[in-house]
Amino acid sequence: MPRKLNAIEIAESALLVDIAIVFQLLVLYLPIGGIFFSLLIPPLFTILILRRHFYAAIMGLCVALFVIGMLTGIGNIQIILLEIGAGIYLGLTMKHRLHYFPLILLGTTGSSLLLAGLTLLNILLFGKAFFNSLMFGFRAAYNLLFSVLNFITSQIGLGNWWASVYPAARHLADLTLTYWLAALLIIEWITLLPVVIVVYYSTTFLVRLLGYDVRPFPDGRINTFMQWIIRLLIKLALKLGLGKFWVTRTLIREVRRQSIGLGRQKTS
Repeated sequence: MPRKLNAIEIAESALLVDIAIVFQLLVLYLPIGGIFFSLLIPPLFTILILRRHFYAAIMGLCVALFVIGMLTGIGNIQIILLEIGAGIYLGLTMKHRLHYFPLILLGTTGSSLLLAGLTLLNILLFGKAFFNSLMFGFRAAYNLLFSVLNFITSQIGLGNWWASVYPAARHLADLTLTYWLAALLIIEWITLLPVVIVVYYSTTFLVRLLGYDVRPFPDGRINTFMQWIIRLLIKLALKLGLGKFWVTRTLIREVRRQSIGLGRQKTS
């Protein structure tokens, strides 16, 4: 419900929003490594949800959209809307300790619907030119994919098989150009699934690193495999002499703490 924010809520919201804006500017203007800062924007609003309330996060979202829109233009408003929206969504679901499986499915579906809505909004705002560029992108992607498949199948001895499959594949591609909105939703869902998983994992890791008691992710066989990868990276970092740095030692402690927490959950 709309209400007046107290001084602490305003101060914390302003601080986290300022950090998010700086990170977004780094994403836009850093030639290399800017994508790393985009992963740090969702945890900021997840922390704001966990520390304060949904209303404070919505006010912070409005301020961030206004500032980014004034500084960089309307196109970048859509990018930071997705990033902050992911943080608010994760904050609400983590606060209620929702299981990660429906969380990921809901997050992927909601993100794909939001992107499709933004695409329709851009078509409405920019007209036929934007729609033509979208269709050109579809055709260019299909031509590139078919060229790659032609080369690969000819090299591995599957040229005859691909020649028999090609007409059906080409017909399917032409069909998606006709029903482009449905194809866009499917492509976005498949593309966003690994993105949501990475954002969820990084947000959970950073939030737990700051001491918030949220459900660890992942668990089961996925966690066993990822823990093996992390242990391998830790051994490599120690061999390279990176263990003397504070960041490396903190990450090692957090990985061990999360592993102990998951082990206690399995035995309880």
